[in-house]
Amino acid sequence: MAVIGSNYGDKTEMTSQQLVDTGLVTHVERGVFSSGQWLSYFEGNQNSKAGLKLPEQIALANSVRLPIIRSLQRFQLGEKGQGLHLKKYAATTNDPVYQQCVDYFIAEENGHSAILAQMLQALDAKVITGHWSNQAFISLRRLLGLKTEIFILLVAEIVGKCFYKTCADHLDNRAMKDTFTAIVMDEIFHLEFNCTFMRKQTQDYGPIARKTIYWAWYALFFVASMVFIVDHRAALKALNVAPSAFWKDCAGTFDHAAVKALL
Repeated sequence: MAVIGSNYGDKTEMTSQQLVDTGLVTHVERGVFSSGQWLSYFEGNQNSKAGLKLPEQIALANSVRLPIIRSLQRFQLGEKGQGLHLKKYAATTNDPVYQQCVDYFIAEENGHSAILAQMLQALDAKVITGHWSNQAFISLRRLLGLKTEIFILLVAEIVGKCFYKTCADHLDNRAMKDTFTAIVMDEIFHLEFNCTFMRKQTQDYGPIARKTIYWAWYALFFVASMVFIVDHRAALKALNVAPSAFWKDCAGTFDHAAVKALL
């Protein structure tokens, strides 16, 4: 399980050895979900970004700054929210420890929103209060129940993780690189958290049901990724990232998630 990759360094409060000590790494490698060990992770990760500090002003060339602002405004909005619907469905699991984990997960997402708001301010840009893409994901997530909620949420997490990684790898600003790197680390764990939980929820499903869910999930992921690439093409171009390269990264991340969650 490559949770602390060489491209990112050890940016989290909870180090690789601490993760081994809690047993979380071993459990995730085996596709086993343990709400207690995930709670230990979330508690240990609370101060992971305490050392990050964005300058009051960030200078980027306008050819990069303007399209990046447009994309970050949408991500900042998407990371924001109380997660009331997810909490409601989490309560149906009758696992109070898992519910605590969900609370921490939502808090970390809100933390990302706050960081992105600071970044937008440093770029002399405003946050936005609404966008059709955010409303579309919210509507889809509320269609059926907890399983649907999380599978759709995972699509947004996969695309977000890949975009943040793209920013970390290609932006020519150290403060922004470090900030996006820290967010990527959180997103990697969020994917593992939700994927291993879904594996537990679907463990009694037969192979046909799993394959059916996989193809429905993949179809949604493919459409969402294509819409994202078209809608954020200016930011990808500004970062000198070809749409095909971004899609390849997203597809690889999806494949990893699908193995963890279903296959």
